[in-house]
Amino acid sequence: MIRYAGALILSLLLLLLPSVSGAVLYIDINAPGGKRMPVALPDFVVTAGDASLARDLPETIAGDLAMTSLFDVIARQAYLERIAPEHFAGRQISFPDWKMIGAEAVVIGKVEVRGDTMTLEMRLYDATLGNLMAGKKYTGPVRRFRKMAHKFANEVLYAFTGVRGIFDTEIAFSARPEKGRGKEIYVIGLDGRELRQVTDNRSFNLFPRWSPDGEILAYTSYRTGVPQIYVQNLGTGANRLVARHGNSKSPGSFSPSGDALYATLSVEGNSDIYRVMLNGSGLQKVVGGWGIEVSPSVSPDGKSVAFVSDRTGSPQVYVKDFGSSNERRVSLAGHYSTSPSWSPAGDRIAFTSLSGGRYSIYTVRPDGSDQRLVVSENGDCIDPSFSPDGRYLVYTFRKNGYSELKIASGDGQWHRGLFRGLSAAGSPAWSPRQ
Repeated sequence: MIRYAGALILSLLLLLLPSVSGAVLYIDINAPGGKRMPVALPDFVVTAGDASLARDLPETIAGDLAMTSLFDVIARQAYLERIAPEHFAGRQISFPDWKMIGAEAVVIGKVEVRGDTMTLEMRLYDATLGNLMAGKKYTGPVRRFRKMAHKFANEVLYAFTGVRGIFDTEIAFSARPEKGRGKEIYVIGLDGRELRQVTDNRSFNLFPRWSPDGEILAYTSYRTGVPQIYVQNLGTGANRLVARHGNSKSPGSFSPSGDALYATLSVEGNSDIYRVMLNGSGLQKVVGGWGIEVSPSVSPDGKSVAFVSDRTGSPQVYVKDFGSSNERRVSLAGHYSTSPSWSPAGDRIAFTSLSGGRYSIYTVRPDGSDQRLVVSENGDCIDPSFSPDGRYLVYTFRKNGYSELKIASGDGQWHRGLFRGLSAAGSPAWSPRQ
């Protein structure tokens, strides 16, 4: 088992250089199809440590930037200048050489490894003006070098768009272990790397859900033979039982404040939705009825909840506003709709619907208007979960017993595979920003 032992010790120190500029909006992130920013990512300087880091680090950043469809990374075969240690000690970069090959921005880096600790300095320059747009120094365990690269990719995106990046976020999901039975909970990076196993109890562990601070996962486990909801601290590995009432139990989402969990419980026979206080002070039914009510997803402001009910004969997605009796159906795509996920931006709800013999992913406004088909493939696309910026979705693709996690843009114009190394993968949940 791979455990996330202890909180990542990672210091983020801003380089206090006078030429650092503020965030300049070079790219309109809301204007897809526009001109892409040409960026050069030469090999980093490794003054001490594994020489492969010289290429692994810039390649990690390049992969992150490619996901946005806003940047073009210039092939390294075209580079005219080699970055040296002296470029971090006062030597001027030859910006005309970078402009000659079409680069409008250059990212350089210097790596030093001492024992198990790595210090990584990275800088982003405007190749036209020669300005330092961003500079950061990171210190942490060598094994987390990709985490540092992802964080600086966030800085690059912010420098050009004014929008915070999500490259250091992670995806939690359940899957069958390579050796063993049941399903365990796993977490993987947004680039499909650094897979780690969270649970290891050789039972069925399902429906992982992130706390707002990204430090805790809630999930259903059958480790005692019956389904119960646990929360686990990813830093310490400590877990505890938080819901033992009823027969069927599954977490839906944390409250925005993180002090409660909205979950499906069968306390009175039917499956209804409850607000479970994590301090043990009790629970409160928030959605009930004669049918089943499952899969709660709370709005970012905590004022409403999306959920699934079969009150009209087949499962459909509804929204209830807390403090009122107003419950409205918002899914109109097919005769079987489930798995709602509320965007952190608050403007849309994603869900799965069966139409034309297969499951596809749709989004809709919370009032039920402007329904859009986002993802449809030659197979089933299920279990959508929004990224923390609301611009992407992670989902499960299944066909003929095969399963894979994929990521798509919120408008459905772009998608790629994320992970397919374990069987029966499903129920992905996107972490908040770290």
